[in-house]
Amino acid sequence: MKYSHFLLIAAVFASGPAAAGVVIVPGSGSGNAQAPTPFNYYGSSGSRVQQIYESSYFPSAELIDGFSFRAYPGAAPNFFIGNHVNISNVNIQLSTTSAGANETGALPSANFADNVGSNVKTVYSGALSLSTAATGVGAQPFDYTVNFSTPFLYDPKLGNLLLDVTIPTGATVSGPGFGFLTFDTVNSLNDGIYSVVDINSGSSASGALSTAGAFTEFSTMSTAVPEPSTWALLISGFGLLAFAKLKRRESALDLS
Repeated sequence: MKYSHFLLIAAVFASGPAAAGVVIVPGSGSGNAQAPTPFNYYGSSGSRVQQIYESSYFPSAELIDGFSFRAYPGAAPNFFIGNHVNISNVNIQLSTTSAGANETGALPSANFADNVGSNVKTVYSGALSLSTAATGVGAQPFDYTVNFSTPFLYDPKLGNLLLDVTIPTGATVSGPGFGFLTFDTVNSLNDGIYSVVDINSGSSASGALSTAGAFTEFSTMSTAVPEPSTWALLISGFGLLAFAKLKRRESALDLS
């Protein structure tokens, strides 16, 4: 292998993303409440829920490719409550937002559109099934999981993170029993999650502010910016490739 090719390959590997990881907001502890949001109870009324997450929980720019919720601590399915839920249609978007995630500071607007950032991206759209292996003993696993069809690049330096979930009016939320094991939720002062909620319609322009939010485990892939030395290596590699190509061209001309 030519030295210039080696330099270029080395630079690409050096600048590549780090291994996949997770970010849990607001941490790995247990919540103090339970709720079905950001989805909804069984029915077809539709809903829209926004959850705003404090940027400080994200150590760096992350490529988010999914998220998971967990059933509230000690929950277990029974005759009345099932361990899975089916949603016939849901639209999930992520964006950066200037809306606040704590009781102190700039609170979110009750109008959904005001909280959506200019870089909004639809990360999932269509039917969705969620299930949990909750056992009713202690803390439950993060296994109500949504894997994105399109990942979202989030930079915490630009603001908080907005999760926007809409179940259109007429879409059905169903499952076994009279409901599903709802999510482990935190509702403490300045816990880093704030919500805007309308569980009665999937077409409303506004909702009610809520200090509660579901514990969320984001699946991430770090997207670190290459170090200056890596950029230098990349430039050197491309320069050497261009030089080698020029020399080959000159040699071909000499032979002719």
